[in-house]
Amino acid sequence: MLDSTDVEITDTQPTQNAAPVTGDPVYFGVLAIDSAVSVNERYGPLLNYLSTEIGRPVELVILSQESQFTKVAEEALDFTTNNPLAAVQIQRLYDTEFLVTHTRPKTGAQFSGLIVVNANSDMTSIQDLKGRKAACVNFQTAAAGCTFQIYHLLQNGFDPYKDFSSFVENKSQDNIVLALLNNTIDVGFIRTGQLEKMVKKGLLTSQDEVRIIDVVEDDFFYSHTTDLYPEWPIAKLPDTDPQLVEQVQSALISIPSDHPALESLRVEGFVPAVDYSRLDNLIETLQLKSWDAN
Repeated sequence: MLDSTDVEITDTQPTQNAAPVTGDPVYFGVLAIDSAVSVNERYGPLLNYLSTEIGRPVELVILSQESQFTKVAEEALDFTTNNPLAAVQIQRLYDTEFLVTHTRPKTGAQFSGLIVVNANSDMTSIQDLKGRKAACVNFQTAAAGCTFQIYHLLQNGFDPYKDFSSFVENKSQDNIVLALLNNTIDVGFIRTGQLEKMVKKGLLTSQDEVRIIDVVEDDFFYSHTTDLYPEWPIAKLPDTDPQLVEQVQSALISIPSDHPALESLRVEGFVPAVDYSRLDNLIETLQLKSWDAN
């Protein structure tokens, strides 16, 4: 698991049998929400595809909750993808530009947050969470791993900073769920799709090992607690070469629907960047990082 200072750079290799790529590397930052190994598995094939399409090596830079800001400030990246909350915060601070938005099978360009408890617990409602031990990814910059749920609880008369007996950060959503099962915490905040991913990886036997609190009654594919928000964007830095930007954006939007990189990434594809103004409203309402940026 990455700590607050970890940044890992991994060279991607050209796709087998593809023409060799040459020239200066392109640095592509990805925020890690679980582990460096997982990020490599998910994004490596996509960056191989981009390398082949643009004819230049694309190097993966794995970012922590902290370094996703510092690496942009240092102009050490050409492109970056982050959870939408952090992406909008970075945009507000450093004038990045969103190019595309991830779309996922069955859910498109939206996702949500879950409040989960151990299925064996006696908690079934928000009121039952009072006095319990809770964990989320990051109070300031995690989207469906923290702040979506904080906003939801505040809207329902529950102050997580006062009403939990303890409220701590845990940088891995996998570990948050496992801590629930081990009874080291009582309440966890995770994103839609996290439970299904853990079942597929063998970390959970069944989604039924946890219970979702305050489930929204709607037709969204996944059961969820919070409102729906736009999915992760991919952004360019202000000084990224315009021709390179055009090449990368075009390659992402036109990636074949059956390309194996999409399966590795567990996405359906990419669409031109959607409207992220709801995240601006959330940042300003909760006075999160960048709330007072011009």
